[in-house]
Parts: sequence; structure tokens; C-alpha cells
Amino acid sequence: MDDVDSPAIVLATSNGTGMGHLARAAATALACDGRARPVVFSLSQALPVVTEFGLRGEFCARYPRLGMREHSWQRYLAERIAALVAETGARAFAFDGAWPYAGLQLARAALPDIAFVWIRRAMWRPGANQHALHRRGMFDLVIEPGDLAGSADHGATAALDDARKVPPVTLLEGAPPVSRREAAAKLGLDPDRPAALVTLRADSLDEDSASAAAVRTVLARPGWQVALTRTPLSGEELTDDDRVMMLRGVFPLASYLSAFDIAVTEAGYNAAHEVLHAAVPAVLVPTSAAVTDDQAARANWAAGEGLALTAREDEPDQVAARTAELLDPDVRVKLADRCAQLPPPTGAAATAELLREFAGGFDRHRFTVAERARIARLSLRPLATRLLPRSARPARPEFVSDVTVPALRQTPPPEHVLAGSSAGYLAARERIARRYYH
Repeated sequence: MDDVDSPAIVLATSNGTGMGHLARAAATALACDGRARPVVFSLSQALPVVTEFGLRGEFCARYPRLGMREHSWQRYLAERIAALVAETGARAFAFDGAWPYAGLQLARAALPDIAFVWIRRAMWRPGANQHALHRRGMFDLVIEPGDLAGSADHGATAALDDARKVPPVTLLEGAPPVSRREAAAKLGLDPDRPAALVTLRADSLDEDSASAAAVRTVLARPGWQVALTRTPLSGEELTDDDRVMMLRGVFPLASYLSAFDIAVTEAGYNAAHEVLHAAVPAVLVPTSAAVTDDQAARANWAAGEGLALTAREDEPDQVAARTAELLDPDVRVKLADRCAQLPPPTGAAATAELLREFAGGFDRHRFTVAERARIARLSLRPLATRLLPRSARPARPEFVSDVTVPALRQTPPPEHVLAGSSAGYLAARERIARRYYH
């Protein structure tokens, strides 16, 4: 295929509170299947988990961890984006995130011939993030990943008709499930014993933890085993019980859901859709850490449809009670049968094809007067920044092309360069570094 038939596409993600944006980018990249050449550009420290899966990607840290002022970082971000687009020959830049950064707008201004796409998931909390919609005009296309709970959406995007809607996007498409025995072997579980997956956000298994309540309830039943999973940003192990397995660096977990008889998981977009589409009987627990995502509405919808149970994160006794219900075989059969009626998720393939077609036919972004005025304001460099001596800039981190999650957790993290980069790209990155680092 030539570049028109197989265009390069940058799939960019914000940092978020977990793997959500990054997992959707990975699902879309895998669904390209040679019809487009995806490159992931992410602000998430979990990026190495995706690149270890065989995808090309580059990490960019946010300004607090680099020691930059925010306005300087936005310009730095714009230059990083422009350099990466030039290196990859990308015809489209697709951003998956709730808040389009000012740096994206500056990059938009510098790249009028490149299609800018907003992959904007719906189900926003009512009243949340509405100001972000003012930045809709900088994008040439909005793609909305479908949500099974869409009928319960009462957020700011619910009444809009500006997006091309696709079915739910999950890693179940590009990472097909394996057998229970194979999945259990991969995860270190006994395939002949029932197993529970617990993925609740918690720093420790203390008396007040929803995660602890779920784990204690499962372990009270003889023969059951528990797998605890955290995002790659997690810290220390939570328990030493020999029936509890900590899952580290397992990606994509969606491939191994056949190892589990039940799940007690957050009600985020990816987690909820994966367990529901995989027909794993689940308790969906909305987390307070979600700023924009209306997880409570999603969980309540699923419970009302008989697809899952739900419990409040701040009520461990309720989590324990719902987990105990899941241990009833009759309840599990009922939930699994209901989930089996759901249509298969095809949103990743639909998104990949939509991006490929749009990138191939895109001409040029026509800036409105309001957009030009906003870009002009963003382009003004604050006087305080211009007067700063060079020595006041942060020291430049080391350039690396091969990174791990622990390396990206350092402060400051390294300057990550796309593996296999050209000499011209390395020179461009050096020039950017000289402008923003001491």
C-alpha cells in the first residue's frame, strides 16, 4: 500500500487517572491492521506497557514533573507534536482526552494541512468539563466511542450532534481471549479453582478499603483465589496471602478474563465494557477519582439492565454484600446469560477505518476569525518568561529511546524519543530541548 492507502496516524492521549485513554488508543492502533500506520503519543507513564505489546510510541511528561512553567510547557508540547508529525509523515493527529490542551491548539495552528481529530468519549458528569467544548473548533472531526450506558448519559455532550459515533471501543477486538487454562497459567492462577478479579482503586488493604472488603469476602469462601490488579502506576503489593495474586504488567488484561469467575471492578469505560462484553459476572464500583466520567450513571444503568451488580466505593459493607451475591452460582449464571446477549464491540475497527479514510481525504483546516484570535493570544510569550535567565530553566533530562514504567516515574523523567528515529528527528528534538531546558 502507498501512503494514501496506509497513512501514518498519531494517536495521542492525555495522562488521565488510569489506563483508559491509552487502552483505547492501543485498541485503535491494533485495529489498524496494516491499513494505517499508527504511532502512540502519550502523557501517561504507562506507555511502555503498550509499546511492549509491539506498538510504536513516544512519551511526553507534563510540566510539573519537568520543572517547567505551564505556559512554557504548552509551547514545548506544540513543538513536540509538530516534530513527531514531521518525523512520521502523519496525515492525522487524533487526541483521546477530556481536555484539549493549549499546546494542541498551537500545534493545530502550525499544522493546518494535518487533520486534527478529537476522540471524545461521552458520559460526562452533569455540569463537568463544559468549558472544554469551547475548543471543539480546532478539530476537523470528532469521534465518539459508543457507551453501552448511553441512554443514561445526561452530561454536556449528550445533546450534541457534532460527533461521528462508533460502537464501544475495547481491547477485546485486537486482543482476542485465550482459554481459561492458558489465561490462568499466564496469571499464575489455578485453573481448577474459582477466581475473582479485584481492580478497585486503593492504596492499602485496610479496614476502610472497598478493595479490602471485596478481597475478604472472597477469601472467606474456601477454595477461592483472588487476583489484584493495579494500573502500571501502582505502588507496593497489597497483601501477602498465598491465595492472593498481584498482577503486574499484564497487558491487555482483556485477553485473560476467561481466567475469572467474577470481577469487582471500577465502573470506568474500559473496565466496565470489557467485563460486560466478556460476560464476566461483576460488581461495578464507581470511583471518586473520576473527574469527568459519570461512572455512577454507567454502573446504575448496568445494574438496572441486569448486566451487573453495583456498590458505592465509600461503603465497604455494601461492596462486601454485593461481592457475596456474586459468589452465588445462580446469580452468576443470570448475569452471564444477560451479558451474552450484548452485541460484540467493534468500535476500535470502526475508529481506525474512520481515521484512515478521513486522513486520506483531508485537505486543509480553515481557521475562523475567532480561532485566529485565540491562537494569537496563546502565541504571546509572557513577559516574565522572556526575561527569565537561561539558568532559571530546568535542567535537560537524558534522551532515551527505550523506557520502562519505573524510569518514567522518576522526577524528572527522561526525554523519550521514538524508537528508530531518523537523524533529522534527533536533531529537531535537540533544538527543542535547547529552547526549553538549561
